[in-house]
Amino acid sequence: MSLLAIQASCSTNARTMPNSLLLQSIAETVALPQWTWSANGTHTAKGYTTQAADETSQEGMKADCDNINLNKKISVDFRSDVFGPGLIGYFYKCEKIREDTNLYWFTISSGDAPQIDRLCDPATEFPLVFDSQHSTWWIDEPFNCAQRTSPDDQSVWEHATS
Repeated sequence: MSLLAIQASCSTNARTMPNSLLLQSIAETVALPQWTWSANGTHTAKGYTTQAADETSQEGMKADCDNINLNKKISVDFRSDVFGPGLIGYFYKCEKIREDTNLYWFTISSGDAPQIDRLCDPATEFPLVFDSQHSTWWIDEPFNCAQRTSPDDQSVWEHATS
């Protein structure tokens, strides 16, 4: 169970923070809302050497996978250029699946249900974005949300998009 899922699964009348100093510290540091909508699953991304996106950045893609597999990654305000502020992503596994494509496993939470709707919508488009840590330009492909939860009961969530 991920940090975000543990935080979100806390009983509403028992406590508002995880019963773990480590998880509480992380939740406070990233300003995780008390009530979150979450999704987990996989998504793919392609890395390029330039903004023209005409040459695969093998080095940058490998470095990103190595970093995630070794250190895991919490991304505060994940893709704020697409979703605005408030989306908190946890990426915990990465695998190169093609010469030009990495596959990522994620759990992402937000205090705003429509952000999760948009994240999980296969029609959401992601513009090219530069990652200075790996000197790589990335194109995120649609997120495949295998499970979604709401703050009400943390069960599978069927939220209609407007």
